Amino acid sequence: MRRSLLLIGVILFCNHCFSWDLSGVAGARSNAMGNCSVSFNDFWSILNNPAGMADYRLFGAGLTYENRFFMKELSFYNAAVVTPMKIGTFGVSYSRFGFENFNENKLGLGYARSFGPYLKMGLKLDYLWFKFSDDYEKRRTATFELGIQSDITNDLRIGVYIFNPINVKLQTIHNERIPIIFRFGLSYYVTKDFLATTEVEYNSDSNLDYRFGLEYNTLKEFYIRVGVHTNPASACFGVGYTLNRVVIDVSATMNQYTGVSFQSSLIFKIKEAGL
Repeated sequence: MRRSLLLIGVILFCNHCFSWDLSGVAGARSNAMGNCSVSFNDFWSILNNPAGMADYRLFGAGLTYENRFFMKELSFYNAAVVTPMKIGTFGVSYSRFGFENFNENKLGLGYARSFGPYLKMGLKLDYLWFKFSDDYEKRRTATFELGIQSDITNDLRIGVYIFNPINVKLQTIHNERIPIIFRFGLSYYVTKDFLATTEVEYNSDSNLDYRFGLEYNTLKEFYIRVGVHTNPASACFGVGYTLNRVVIDVSATMNQYTGVSFQSSLIFKIKEAGL
């Protein structure tokens, strides 16, 4: 009974904070840096800002797993494949939150292209479905995401991202809608080994979230990361390591009300793109 009440309370808390649980960022790197992601051009841009895929020059695959508050019912999974081609970079992703009797799912197909150093654009089409146990009909809908990035200088990049700009309905009877999510941010290399980043997120179902993150490349292939964000107020930290063609990242997020969440991610750099 105690575990059931705790689960209900945490779900209600998460719904208040995240509005829709698949709106969170993917990848332990971003998670460790206060959920900053919109100005990055790494593998997980396929889920965080498709424009960031434009400069990704490797064919690769990745997996993430997040355990929220040590409860398997609040597990968050992501999987993706990214492949650059002569006409641009393509990516396919799948995300899932929840457990057998309640889960949210998103399948996406993304494309990004660079139009010179000052403009990179990305588009992603999403198919969403929600399961509320076998006694209820699945809810399905579709929407899209748009992203833009610009390298102002060699060290400064800005990013803009919007999810579901058309505010699609999930259920007609109660006029229930998928939220609109907008992010704007920038990243700046203070030195070649030290990255600072910040962004703000607007969610039509929640309050503004202000985010700040730092990343330091202590050794050739080892990174230390810290960050904070305000909605909900959380402190984040993590590390990353590249071992040959495998990138391993882990992170932890601490909230004073609900405790600690852990995320880990793996990226497999399968081969160089022969462009």
